[in-house]
Amino acid sequence: MKKLTLCFFFLALALGLSAQTGDAEARKAADAAIALYQLDETQAAEMYVIQERRFRNLASIESLRQTDYNFYLQKKNSIREGMMASIQRLLREDQMAPFNQKLISRRQQESALKQKLKQEGASREDIQVAIWELE
Repeated sequence: MKKLTLCFFFLALALGLSAQTGDAEARKAADAAIALYQLDETQAAEMYVIQERRFRNLASIESLRQTDYNFYLQKKNSIREGMMASIQRLLREDQMAPFNQKLISRRQQESALKQKLKQEGASREDIQVAIWELE
């Protein structure tokens, strides 16, 4: 019984530390986005929620990295796209310039990678996996 209680204590401690690490990462990502897009207080609070959700979702799919890597990458890309859609809804018209520039930059990276891999003779699946791995 004593060992079981001690085991639960360490498990709770590990989960608490893990949550704090995710919270710190979310705060850091939110702070970077707040500075980039020059968000007001209301938008900043929502940005923190968006980043917190992103890191929570990434943590929930981490087990897939070892078992089904392609599915993991697909899920990771979906999380990124969902985050970008949430950010787009959050921003006002005058804040959209940096967001649009970020989208253009991402598309250019994807296009350059796709062209390079096509020239090397990669299959469609290999190209898609490489695009998912961009982050």
